[in-house]
Amino acid sequence: MRAIKLAVPFMALILGLLFLVVGCGGGGGNNGDDDAADDDAADDDAADDDAADDDTEQGCVEGDFNPYWGDLHAHTSYSDGEETPADAFAYARDVGQLDIMVVTDHLEQLYLPFPTTNKWEKCHEQADAAYEPGTYLTDCGFEYGSGFILPLFQSTGHNNVFFSADLFPMIQLDFHDFYNSLAQCAACIGQFNHPGDSDHQNWNNFEYFADVDENMNLFEFNGDGPTWDMFFEALDVGWHVSPMNNQDNHSADWGAKNEDRSGFYLADLTREDLYNAMKDRRSFMSYDKDASIKMMANTKCWMGSIIKSYQTQTVSLAVEVFDGDGDGYATIELYGPGKMLLDSADCGGQDTCSAQFDEDVLSPTYFVARANQTDGDFLVSAPIWIEP
Repeated sequence: MRAIKLAVPFMALILGLLFLVVGCGGGGGNNGDDDAADDDAADDDAADDDAADDDTEQGCVEGDFNPYWGDLHAHTSYSDGEETPADAFAYARDVGQLDIMVVTDHLEQLYLPFPTTNKWEKCHEQADAAYEPGTYLTDCGFEYGSGFILPLFQSTGHNNVFFSADLFPMIQLDFHDFYNSLAQCAACIGQFNHPGDSDHQNWNNFEYFADVDENMNLFEFNGDGPTWDMFFEALDVGWHVSPMNNQDNHSADWGAKNEDRSGFYLADLTREDLYNAMKDRRSFMSYDKDASIKMMANTKCWMGSIIKSYQTQTVSLAVEVFDGDGDGYATIELYGPGKMLLDSADCGGQDTCSAQFDEDVLSPTYFVARANQTDGDFLVSAPIWIEP
């Protein structure tokens, strides 16, 4: 079972508890597109003190970044998994061979005083003990899962939350209330978890809210639903999300359950750089543990960029893919709104491949690259959005 599906008796027990309301602090949501909280390449350079973007397209994120691989959706005995966060961090490093490991136990169960108390604080203590900046990145988040259509308790969707100082309220039966909590947490970053795992796990068909979009930056491909199709459903209604592929571990197999990986392009392997990459949506998903994909616009704008006030009618998109253990690539494909296949390139089974696509930009649009390996695995890049 990929995510908890709370039985009615358990929900009755939870609802019988006092509704603990623990805010995450902060005022209105941070504008994820103006780089107010970032310290790397800005989206419009209005608020930071790093390299100015005045001489380039507004929203073009530039920089030198390297790929890292991780698992950012996993559980321990602090909710419905096994062992402790410390065990998860050690196993993911030593056996799973991950660069990044983030434990995300279920929010509702983190409040319960068993198998231990103060689980949120203890997870962070164990993450701090395992964290080796530049070598191994560990942290804790949580998974919201109490959104239901009543009275049948049909889940409306689960979401991970990263970089929150505090837990959100224990129970928020209406996912719109969860959205409000996310939008009010300036530092928080949200993720759509395993979309389509059940019929209603689609957040009311990806109902769009601009203020929530500032913080909801990630989209999981792992799960039982048609996630490739649903990714475009989310993009087409307005969400600015980039792809992830986590393991959603409920057993002691962190990083080793399968070869699913969430990839990030970071300046360095630190929490600060991971935060910046999440805010700038510089991620990719892979079904291969050591494969990577990146896409650049006009040689300098990284995937994840939201380029505004674009002045020309064409864009040059360069896609590069790599595999560390020799698995070959069949094709690189370029997609646009409506999951429309715009172009493709033959890779001839090589373990490295690159392609350049020149596309028209006549109205607001986005582009997504997909790399298909010869063994059937595939990778997906973060989109690049362009608004003339």
